[in-house]
Amino acid sequence: MSYTSKLDANVDGNSSLSTGSLAILDDEHPTSLANLPTDILLHIFAMCGQRWWPSIAQVCHRFYTILGTDSFLWEQVTRQLLLVNQSSSIFRSKNHSSLSAQLRFRIYNHWKTGVCLVKPVVSVREKHVLPWLVLKSDVLWVGTGSHIRAYPRIQPCAFLHSKSLRGRMRPTLNLSSSRGDLSRFTVKSGDEDVVVAGDTNGSIFIWRASTGRLQFKKTNCHSSDVAAVNVFNNVIVSGGRDKFVKVLRFDHSISYHSWKSIYTAEEIYLDDRILSLDIDPSGTLLCTGTAGHGGVPPSHLFDLTTGALICPLRRHFRVGEGVYDVHFESPNEVLTGDFNSALRLWDLRTQSNVSVWDDPHDSAINCIATDNNMTILTGTATHGGIRLWDKRQTRCVQLYYVKPELRSPVYSLDFDSSEMYTALDTSILGFDFSGGNRKPTKDLVVYPCN
Repeated sequence: MSYTSKLDANVDGNSSLSTGSLAILDDEHPTSLANLPTDILLHIFAMCGQRWWPSIAQVCHRFYTILGTDSFLWEQVTRQLLLVNQSSSIFRSKNHSSLSAQLRFRIYNHWKTGVCLVKPVVSVREKHVLPWLVLKSDVLWVGTGSHIRAYPRIQPCAFLHSKSLRGRMRPTLNLSSSRGDLSRFTVKSGDEDVVVAGDTNGSIFIWRASTGRLQFKKTNCHSSDVAAVNVFNNVIVSGGRDKFVKVLRFDHSISYHSWKSIYTAEEIYLDDRILSLDIDPSGTLLCTGTAGHGGVPPSHLFDLTTGALICPLRRHFRVGEGVYDVHFESPNEVLTGDFNSALRLWDLRTQSNVSVWDDPHDSAINCIATDNNMTILTGTATHGGIRLWDKRQTRCVQLYYVKPELRSPVYSLDFDSSEMYTALDTSILGFDFSGGNRKPTKDLVVYPCN
């Protein structure tokens, strides 16, 4: 790694030291390591390695300026790391608290070794349900059965010794207006401030995220289970096992926060069960994932403003190679997770598959979570398996197994730089990598991929 001399060479306030040459020192100012130009010190510190930087930073004020917690060197290092680089504003907004560059580097090492504190969130008492979770900066939303609950996030331990959390968290909101099981739901904070979900009876629900008050309910929107929903501004999109995608456009002309009336309702028929969908960040594209039966391609791209089909993303596939999760990285990139254990990255400008990552154990991919930069986490259908992927590499980077003795699928997962949350068939668990525990836990087994 090369380090430039753009960092101000006069960080100690001594104008006689320049980045291009050594200063001429007299007998009253003997030559010392601290008097060297900053670009030379950068090369020396880089060869020492990050392990010694905290100790070197304590030598003097000038060394601390160069190797402080948010210094140029630390930022250069963490910018290239998975999980903690925080280059995306979307990912930064998800983090519970601000972390220094030095702290992010230490947290990254905990991710590599599995050193974490287990945070039990809730036990799943319902049988035969598919739990789902959505992570926000201050709230963890958990859906199990006919309920969606909001749990306030606990401050990460941040290297303070603490005992394992006992018991379960208490929700601040409990959303339930359905007799059936709620499907994968979505949460929009800020100006939109809504929680949108569908249930196994084909109904669509909209709640206010801040208060939990029901804003809208449409019964029999689908003739069978609603598998996935999403929202962008005043548009609600739902996909069901009845092979229909429904697009509901609401009238916000009177009040932006009003969800009282639908002014258009559109249908898209795909002739196959819809399992997943997502809307791009600009709100112009819709990508759907289907079961891959009946000769219907497992993923399609639509123009959301008109409802017109742009293209099927896969033309050559085997029967049953369905897509269980879809995730837009940007308006030009979308990720799909296949039943055939393949994670695919699509470039929508060329409508081509630019990268394919195959699961090392041929496990079907249930869910996808990313940092909108280089890091991808996928939850698999066997043994609580989670895979860590690097977009810059072709092979899996790391294997995580959450409570492997249960052999549960990972139905949903999400993460920020210091924490990861997973939904299993019996419980929702959080893992805090900020440093509350000094040893790996048996609830999360980590294997590096060589």
